[in-house]
Amino acid sequence: MSINRHKLTEIIEAESGKNWWEPEIFGSVVRPQLPDELEVILSPPRYEDNYNCFVYAFELESDEEFLGGSNPVQQEFVKWLIVENVLKETNNPEVGNLVFYKNEQGDITHGGIMQDEDTVVSKWMWGPIIRHKLFDVPASFGDNVFF
Repeated sequence: MSINRHKLTEIIEAESGKNWWEPEIFGSVVRPQLPDELEVILSPPRYEDNYNCFVYAFELESDEEFLGGSNPVQQEFVKWLIVENVLKETNNPEVGNLVFYKNEQGDITHGGIMQDEDTVVSKWMWGPIIRHKLFDVPASFGDNVFF
């Protein structure tokens, strides 16, 4: 059975989803709504310890110097890394490679780490860390991926 990506978008953008990064709300309201095919590896951390999907993908969630001050990791940073050839795109992704999602406007909306040819581990919108199939993500993340 295929996951309804539009339903995932509704879940994370619903009233309860607006605060789904709060551990209590995630555990009691949001997690029960998620399809069984999604493996929640780690619930959202406390607000003070939270970070986004890009920080997770670059494995910088424990780097206090990087997270401190004004160092937001957003889509422009990922684009800069590609332009500067710090990251190089590949058509043959391997375990451990980064995967990024783009929406119709070409914005990089999400990032994760490849676990095998069709499985990704990523942190969803300041929320939980989830193991999922490549396209078992909210539709709002976009339909285009690159590695």
